[in-house]
Amino acid sequence: MSVPNVIREVLERFVEDLRVREVVSGIGLFGSWSRGDAASSSDVDLLIIESRDFDYEYTERIELQNNLLVDLNYVPKHWITYRVPPELDQKLYELQILFDRDGSLARAKNLTSRIYWKPERVDIRTEVHLIESDAYLSRARLALNKSDYQSVKVNSIRSFRSLMKILTEISRNLILNSSFMENLESLSKSLGMQSLYEEYIDLMGLFDVSEADAQSMLNSLSLAWKEMISFIEANLLLAGNLHPKVKAKLKYYGRETFLKGLVARVNSLIEESDPTESAHYMFHTLVDMLENYISLVSIVDGVRFDYATLLKNLSESKSSPAKVYEESINVLGVKEVSSQEAEEILKIVTESAKTIRQKRKDLISRFIG
Repeated sequence: MSVPNVIREVLERFVEDLRVREVVSGIGLFGSWSRGDAASSSDVDLLIIESRDFDYEYTERIELQNNLLVDLNYVPKHWITYRVPPELDQKLYELQILFDRDGSLARAKNLTSRIYWKPERVDIRTEVHLIESDAYLSRARLALNKSDYQSVKVNSIRSFRSLMKILTEISRNLILNSSFMENLESLSKSLGMQSLYEEYIDLMGLFDVSEADAQSMLNSLSLAWKEMISFIEANLLLAGNLHPKVKAKLKYYGRETFLKGLVARVNSLIEESDPTESAHYMFHTLVDMLENYISLVSIVDGVRFDYATLLKNLSESKSSPAKVYEESINVLGVKEVSSQEAEEILKIVTESAKTIRQKRKDLISRFIG
């Protein structure tokens, strides 16, 4: 296990406690500590394979000795024994196996390692990203029809990020949430797609983000997040109709331990003189939280939840603290979005998606095949 001794000793004791549970069939280390690129602020990511009857992936965060933050990423055993879903590929590819009850985790790891950069597997993963991009683009169009121009911009940026994932995969790079932008310019240029990179950072307003800007964003993020934690704690029992995956996300995000780790990671990025990376990381982490948070808000308000109009739902909520909306739009950079700007943004992302759709298979053939 390639982690410092003080961390390894704590983890080894924790893994020993986990492995005695009958439902646990495998445990592995993935993420930055497995890859060897962890920072002092990085949490530890453990993949937990369970034989319980569930069909989704969810994460819990715990804090062990020495303030060690550990994310437990649970997946059902049949995901690794039958057909491995593409969203599990990278975790298995990075995995250091810590416990394997019957050898099934090692078999899945070995298979994934053999096929990870095969053209056929890259095609499958990038097709998933393209479908994800189309879904966000559809939400952006619906938001435009409902005059929620802030949500048009947010959904369009999420759509564009999925397109950037495609370029990352085709250039044989792993997708890393807190260092997503690190090589994006150079890899886009190497693929002959630098114009898409420039459109993406322009759309996000990342061309001239300063350290002061990033710190201001972090302050707003922290204020909004603390309010959401309080709201979740007060209302989670009312969330009986939420999908179990959404409830799991709320429990994951809606704790002080998550916010503690998030603030530490962002501060680390800012200290590394990388405000662009930190701003990008904060934007997408906050939007993911908001999507799940507003699901709960809608139940409390007694209104229909709409994925397309997240910010309209939030701004009009009678139960959510006003500060959540006010500080969130500061982080997301959508305080003022006109109808004309929303239409232009939607046009840019639609054209970019069209370009990727037309060139994706050829790019895979040239750079992977």
